[in-house]
Amino acid sequence: MKNKNTILAVAAGLGCLFLVFAWLFWGSTVPEPTDKTKKATDNTVKATVRDTVLNRDEGGKRKWSLKVGEADQESNGMITAKKLDGIIYLNNGDEMYVTAEAGKISNKQNQFELSGKVMARLKQGGFLKADKVEWNQAKDILTATGAVKVIKDDMLAQAEKIITSSKFNHFRLIGKAHVERGGQYEEK
Repeated sequence: MKNKNTILAVAAGLGCLFLVFAWLFWGSTVPEPTDKTKKATDNTVKATVRDTVLNRDEGGKRKWSLKVGEADQESNGMITAKKLDGIIYLNNGDEMYVTAEAGKISNKQNQFELSGKVMARLKQGGFLKADKVEWNQAKDILTATGAVKVIKDDMLAQAEKIITSSKFNHFRLIGKAHVERGGQYEEK
């Protein structure tokens, strides 16, 4: 009789334990993530730095060096910056000095998107002024928009949009295009 009561107590305990696990397994639900959680995982900022210099070296060769007022590195490798001023080293040995109020830099693809009073000046001669400039450094395609002005040697080109290379040799002008040749032009 004594063993019978012990066996019944153990069986009742196991039955209760089974019911608790069954309720946890079949009866419970996992809550969905809230909107705050979803937004936080999308495009979070990893680091913010102020008054610093950003450099990019590839294959032992400097690609660019930019002084920035503030830079935020995002999780997707994109860097957003304010108050940019620096040098981009071109494949032909020339240097492009750039200034802009803001910009986005894709560190892995060497792509730039500069905005707000963008100015670029080549060391070997050439000048560009625009509201916004997008540049794919790997393909060397530069697209400038918003009251664009380009000066190269004795030529002035103005348009709403100009597509060119970093050498400013050949242009594709779109919207209110104006070209002059043979004059002395001021780089302002």
